[in-house]
Amino acid sequence: MAKETEVIKQKLELVEFLRGYLTLLPAGKNFKALCPFHGEKTPSFIVSPDRQMWHCFGCGVGGDIFKFIMLYEHLEFPEALKFLAERAGIQIQSLNPAQQREFGVLYDITDAAKRIYKEALSKNHEAQEYLKSRGLHLDTVEEFELGYAEGGESLTLGLLKEGYDIETIVRAGLAQKNTRGLYRDKFQERIMFPIANQVGKTVAFTGRILPSALERMRAQGMTMDLPKYLNSPDSLIFNKSKVLYGFDKSKQAIHEAKSVLLVEGQMDLLMAWQSGVKNAVAVSGTALTPNHLERLRRFADTVIVSFDNDEAGLKALERALDYFHSFDFHVKVIGLGSHKDPADACLADPEFLKKAIEWAKPAMQYVLDVYFMPTVYKKHDIPAQKRVLRHLLQKVQSLRSAVEQNIWIQEIAKRSGIREHALLEELSSLDVPRTVDGEETDFDSSSRPKEQTQGDLVARRLLALALTREGFLDILKTNSAFLPPAYQEMLAHPDSEAIGFLELEASYEFAGLDEAKLGKEFRDLLGRLESGVLRERKMILQERLKQAQSAHDDTKVAELLREFSELAKKIDILSK
Repeated sequence: MAKETEVIKQKLELVEFLRGYLTLLPAGKNFKALCPFHGEKTPSFIVSPDRQMWHCFGCGVGGDIFKFIMLYEHLEFPEALKFLAERAGIQIQSLNPAQQREFGVLYDITDAAKRIYKEALSKNHEAQEYLKSRGLHLDTVEEFELGYAEGGESLTLGLLKEGYDIETIVRAGLAQKNTRGLYRDKFQERIMFPIANQVGKTVAFTGRILPSALERMRAQGMTMDLPKYLNSPDSLIFNKSKVLYGFDKSKQAIHEAKSVLLVEGQMDLLMAWQSGVKNAVAVSGTALTPNHLERLRRFADTVIVSFDNDEAGLKALERALDYFHSFDFHVKVIGLGSHKDPADACLADPEFLKKAIEWAKPAMQYVLDVYFMPTVYKKHDIPAQKRVLRHLLQKVQSLRSAVEQNIWIQEIAKRSGIREHALLEELSSLDVPRTVDGEETDFDSSSRPKEQTQGDLVARRLLALALTREGFLDILKTNSAFLPPAYQEMLAHPDSEAIGFLELEASYEFAGLDEAKLGKEFRDLLGRLESGVLRERKMILQERLKQAQSAHDDTKVAELLREFSELAKKIDILSK
């Protein structure tokens, strides 16, 4: 395994690889960027091309190309290894059979199923006509690789012919055993939507039953509770709480727009994409989760949603606001008018959704519009008005941004006629709401020398500064005796991991600073370090001098006094 990882690192230059994910700026001999793993406005993510490593000094995350892709794409190591090996154009030899079965075979069989479904769609006129009736163009169908599941045993037999065993087919969620003990395809007469992970690998499917097939089943007296949409079960390569439909294709547009349109179903996503709204994603067969929002927050600060224009829709929006606010999203709401969903709106008017997004209003404004309707709020008695205001203040309290809180406090004051200071007092009396947090990421902490003394602190900064300029490093080497032992050891081993980390820290701390200021700080630090060492020696001499005086050793006393005087002069010069 070690051989393959090293070859991959040699083939994939870290800086060039990261340019596909981040905007890198020069920072001395290294590079810096805004960290993708936490929100920040000043770059603290430092990359070393020489050492092929990176570290964020804002959140403490760091590692190599494997650690980056595992964290960024939420991949396990075998998946990351396979993904990077494909990018590097090398064959992986040392994945053990268990790992290959657990990951590789599932990817392969899911991809094979997608191909079989696509071939079936190209031959099924009824399925093609259904997609046309929903307004989908051929290029959209091909772009998202839609297919058709004939059902029965067609997929199972096809996969068996290609060499896959029945256990793997079942494990991939493509077949299941019926009450008679026979294996049948899981998806029967359904339009198939392949679901891809962030790197574009197909991991699962959603199947939408054909309306005509549902009618035939009902006419034959078959079960009436068939779901309209059927999803693949979770597997080793698919977790519906982490995967967003269409995100592999839309993430660049989301990153550029800094906003994302969140829709409910695959058809909504496809019609939005087809209408030119590329920064959209859909939740696949589950409720929205912290994992989804954590992933989106790396790319966008604004989320655009639509809810039904009724009481149930308002409650759903309010629940969503608490969720979105916990990730510091600015939330906007679009109105769909008489259309039931985005897909229906796009079918009626391909330009409707773009206009709706352009006219979208902040979610808090939408909520206030409802609660402060002139025909409703003013009719409430004082206790009812107080309940409304407290309810709205709790929504404001869930906002992480103090600026946004202040904006909406002002707006509530204007609409209610209650002064801001009274609202703020009421807000401070409310219980702190329970926020919805994402799962913690397993970040590695970087090893650093223990900084127990002032000398350690000065030595660390001095060594970091010396690593930015060759001249500084030469000077420090000639004065290395003044460094604490741990830093002398670091200086003697320039290829060590500790020095590599310090180089990244130096780029973070000192890149772009004025040369004259850097030179002055280096000299001052070196002087402080030397002065500290000399003061320690002075204290030792004082103790030795006391001992010599107590022993009445006049010769030793005279020798120590001369040495003490010379040391005091050096300290005096350094202090000036």
